[in-house]
Amino acid sequence: MKVAFVSSEVYPFIKTGGLADVAYALPKALAKLGHDVRVILPAYKQIPEGLLQGAYWVTNVELMGKTFWINCVESEGVKYYLIFEPLFSNRDSIYENDDRDYQFAMFCEITLKLLKNINFQADVIHTNDWQTGLIPFFMHQRYYADPFYYDTKTLYTIHNLRFQGIFSSQAVRALGYRFDDISINYMQLGIQYATKVNTVSETYAKEILTDFYGEHLNHNLWMRKADLSGIVNGIDVDLFNPEVDLSLRSQYSVETLYLKADNKEELQRRFGMEVNKEMALIGVVTRLDSQKGLDLMACVMEEMLIHDHVQFFILGSGEAKYEAFFQSLRDRYPQKLGVYFGYNAALANLVYGASDMFLMPSLYEPCGLSQLISLRYGTVPIVRETGGLNDTVHAFNEFTKEGNGFSFTNYNAHDMMYTIRRALSFYYQGKETWQLLMKRGMTGDYSWEQSAQRYVELYQSMF
Repeated sequence: MKVAFVSSEVYPFIKTGGLADVAYALPKALAKLGHDVRVILPAYKQIPEGLLQGAYWVTNVELMGKTFWINCVESEGVKYYLIFEPLFSNRDSIYENDDRDYQFAMFCEITLKLLKNINFQADVIHTNDWQTGLIPFFMHQRYYADPFYYDTKTLYTIHNLRFQGIFSSQAVRALGYRFDDISINYMQLGIQYATKVNTVSETYAKEILTDFYGEHLNHNLWMRKADLSGIVNGIDVDLFNPEVDLSLRSQYSVETLYLKADNKEELQRRFGMEVNKEMALIGVVTRLDSQKGLDLMACVMEEMLIHDHVQFFILGSGEAKYEAFFQSLRDRYPQKLGVYFGYNAALANLVYGASDMFLMPSLYEPCGLSQLISLRYGTVPIVRETGGLNDTVHAFNEFTKEGNGFSFTNYNAHDMMYTIRRALSFYYQGKETWQLLMKRGMTGDYSWEQSAQRYVELYQSMF
């Protein structure tokens, strides 16, 4: 099939969140399955120049008195089309600009003109999140009248329903589209007009139909329920591989699990914590906000630091109140708590490799990649049963020995603490069981191959 994959961010060019990882890994996996995939993204000034070596010009697009020039970079069977113009390349921020409504409305319009200019008659235009939500709407209003697009279908993937792109409709009307309301919701239009809609886990696809998770769009989603599905993301198993990961002090495999503890010692030593291979270490790599369950952690962490034989390491940035809180805990309990405020990919991988457990107590989690990475590194996940966490982490049953982690249902700090303490009891008192959990995690299949095949089936179902 011929697929145009449109995303506002794509790793390694530009990344602010998990969307960039998906926009890199899924097209690559589709190409490996033999499909012709073209990825389209804005050329932000933050893109490292080294990644643009070998780029070549393919076409220009004229729009609203501006000339947008399109360069192409090829890698691993995928062609990446980058849209150059000061609208994108002269900005200090990707998403926080005052005219981001114009920025991404024009991105959507340019994409549809670009595909025709290069004569790429896609079977499916795969759009992602609010930044590309206007593409199905533009197709409906204008482009389906063009014979070039007669047979083209659109898929709209929701990565996070919380961020919707709500603006004045001025930008859309300036592009010549009819829209009678004063305000416009880019995500809502993607949901309404795409051929099919999906999100990044089966559980999240069900959750967003409810008032609690629906972010005021659950009624719109109910209208598309027959066309709504969920596909869990994968991870790049070449990128996240403890056998060859140079971020680790000691690489390890299922056969050499004893080397994993070297990485714990390295992290403990680097951040001034008590160096103790035997003490359980719980890792957290996250955005510091309430969606990620930081309020639950803040409620009980000091109690656990005082009373439990456990260390925590937190890597992330976000709300100032959480940074201040965890820094104050770090100052009081430096032997048992390490913190790093910011993001560092190499350090994140060391946290995955060093930790015994990985904590994700999210209020909601559309898919989540960290729990998959932790499993890959033999680090047992402790999660709340929501979204993709519910689909990928299965609670350990001490009688049947089934499961690959620990989980709790209610969004409650003491339920979380009970689950952590249950995991700690197996860590300290059931070494054989713990080895089983580690090996089960490391031998699971978290690659994009299965997910990519499900996307192909979803594409095919639209015809």
